[in-house]
Amino acid sequence: MRILKRTNVPALLFPIVLGAAIVLSGAACKTNEPAGTPAPGKPGVQAEAINLTTVSEVLGKATAENSGVFDLTKGDTEYWLDYHFYTPEAKDIDDDIGMDLAPKIQALYKKYKTLDRIQFIIIVFHTGSSVEWTPYCSFVMTRKVINETDWAKLLAPNFFQAVLELKYVE
Repeated sequence: MRILKRTNVPALLFPIVLGAAIVLSGAACKTNEPAGTPAPGKPGVQAEAINLTTVSEVLGKATAENSGVFDLTKGDTEYWLDYHFYTPEAKDIDDDIGMDLAPKIQALYKKYKTLDRIQFIIIVFHTGSSVEWTPYCSFVMTRKVINETDWAKLLAPNFFQAVLELKYVE
């Protein structure tokens, strides 16, 4: 039977090697993304679940008497979102839409880190109107606009100045 001779390693060498291995392995695992941020295109990372149900949790679900998301469709480069806006009066609709949607849109982009471009189609219901729901306008919102807008200073009358490709239905 052969007995292996034990190697004499200085007592300080082991902790140094172990410490270096820990530091190097930690540096290799670091990313610039915050914890929990999805990494699109990387294997093993799940994409965010952006669908009618999850978006309705943020923007609200449209009902006969409540504003909210009515439909959501994913295209190649953007989402199309039909938003039903319920208002008791036909005056100051732009201001009312701004007050309703500005905080909801901020929350939507905060929740979905990979979300970029959304085409909003606003359909309005006026109580007392002969037509129930009528198309009002459409606009585009992007992550770049979200990041560049000073939301604390944005007032309701200025909401539509912050969006892209605003078109009113005539």
